[in-house]
Amino acid sequence: MATGEIPTRYRLRVKQRLTIVMYAEDYGVKPAGRHFGLNRKTVRIWRDRWRQDGEQGLLPRYPARRKRRRLDDRMIGLIKQARIDHRYGAGRARIWLERVHQIRVTARTLQRVFRDLGVPYLTKTPRRRPRQLKLFEKDDPGDSVQVDVKVVTRGRRKWFQYTAIDDCTRLRVLRLFRRQNQQSSLAFLHELQHEFPFPIRKIQVDNGTEFSLAFALTCQELGIRVRYIKPRRPQQNGKVERSHRIDDEEFWTAYAGEDFDDATRELARWEHRYNHERFSMALAGRTPMEKLTLVLARRPPPPAMGSITTVQWSEHAPS
Repeated sequence: MATGEIPTRYRLRVKQRLTIVMYAEDYGVKPAGRHFGLNRKTVRIWRDRWRQDGEQGLLPRYPARRKRRRLDDRMIGLIKQARIDHRYGAGRARIWLERVHQIRVTARTLQRVFRDLGVPYLTKTPRRRPRQLKLFEKDDPGDSVQVDVKVVTRGRRKWFQYTAIDDCTRLRVLRLFRRQNQQSSLAFLHELQHEFPFPIRKIQVDNGTEFSLAFALTCQELGIRVRYIKPRRPQQNGKVERSHRIDDEEFWTAYAGEDFDDATRELARWEHRYNHERFSMALAGRTPMEKLTLVLARRPPPPAMGSITTVQWSEHAPS
């Protein structure tokens, strides 16, 4: 049997066994077992199979694995739903099963079930070399809020999704507008003031005409600092750009409606799901709202008003 007919993953194993069999042919089974540290029965079985079937007889003959598992049909169905419907890998599927269905399964078991089900491999996005090598995350909510506009095409019409994402917690605010202009940007800015449960100290935007001088002056009146990223450097607004890709993959590809008011309502539901239900691998399996709760719990309590009054009085007291 030619070596080319041996499966690639078994060629080295067959070559090793063939060396042992040739030694046994020249010197005998007992010396071969003593020389290679093997049981004589094993050497004899390999030799007899080689004499009968050639190199094909030296292929490993593993027993068929039992098909029965501790996973019942319901769990198998949920695992299939995680891969096919949600397009989760083993890591995300493990977190989804534990959080949503209170089922604990290891990632290795999930990978084995994926193989047994014959589900297709996930399409991997080609990795690009990042231009911004220094990755960071702000310590406090509101320290930096990235804002950008995503164009949504529906037939011959275009809608404009304004997106704001907090750098620390990944909490987002989404609004849909018919036009991309200064008035829409100012309306979205006032929406942010009401929607975010923390004060905004800095907003980071690109150099689009919708974020003009009037936008910067309004932010200044509200006590918000504005930072314009460098031209043609969208990676500096990487978190909001990445969130737009999630919108494409998980919302806009599934929503085919062409009514603006209906799309606005569905986008609001998607915003709530993103903030309160969809866990993020970048947040160690937490939702943005859970990350906000965790950050606020770690904050030291504010000083009492009495202590502040005492300090201020001592500073202004006559010497």
